[in-house]
Amino acid sequence: MNSPSFTASRLRVALLPEVIAPDPVGVCAVVDVIRASTTLVELAGSGDPEVWLAADHAAARAAAPRLGSGVLLGGEQGGLRPEGYDFGNSPREVAAGAYAGRRAIFVTTNGTNALRRWSTARRTFVGTLRNRDAVARRLVEEARAGGSMTVVCAGKEGTLALDDVYTAGVIVARILELRPDVEVDETAIVALRVAQAQPNVAAALAESQSAQALVAVGLWDDVPYCAVLDASSAVPELGGSGRLRLLKDG
Repeated sequence: MNSPSFTASRLRVALLPEVIAPDPVGVCAVVDVIRASTTLVELAGSGDPEVWLAADHAAARAAAPRLGSGVLLGGEQGGLRPEGYDFGNSPREVAAGAYAGRRAIFVTTNGTNALRRWSTARRTFVGTLRNRDAVARRLVEEARAGGSMTVVCAGKEGTLALDDVYTAGVIVARILELRPDVEVDETAIVALRVAQAQPNVAAALAESQSAQALVAVGLWDDVPYCAVLDASSAVPELGGSGRLRLLKDG
């Protein structure tokens, strides 16, 4: 079967990372709004450390000594900071820190694996509500060089995540304001309609299972933090000139 052709004017949404293949000549933004992508955006705004994305916690712990002294471990397991880690998957937590000149290994249940899967796109960015305008502009700008634009929903443990679909729709809406002539696929229309159905951003995120799961672990305050539009101009990038890297051994 021949690979599908892509054009610079095509916009699509992957409702889960696995449902469509990355476009090797296209650009994408991976969304795990509650909370990995928001945490990565806040890390970029708090000193922009070099961040290595691990496949799991065993790989992260094993790699830390190899990356040299002073390497930080960050992420979550069951929503909480794992024992011995330097920071958790809380955007509020990392926003209060100072990370300039640091190196970190980061791993979460959904977001980091989605980024790893979509690392084969020509440019792979991190998308959130907090950097909605900035990431939309980067996608539009970079797509001029060719290929599709894809907004990728990380999902929740292999299932659809309302908060990610909603955020994808909000980003799609901004792209269409910047580029009204773009060709939009049906999944992008679905995400757009989800966003249009609930104009209150905080309420939309609060309705999601991802948000409700944070109640049980005492981290509900991360939800309204993730729901703020355009609070950041940071657009983390995986590979290339970006500060996000794949951990080679997982």
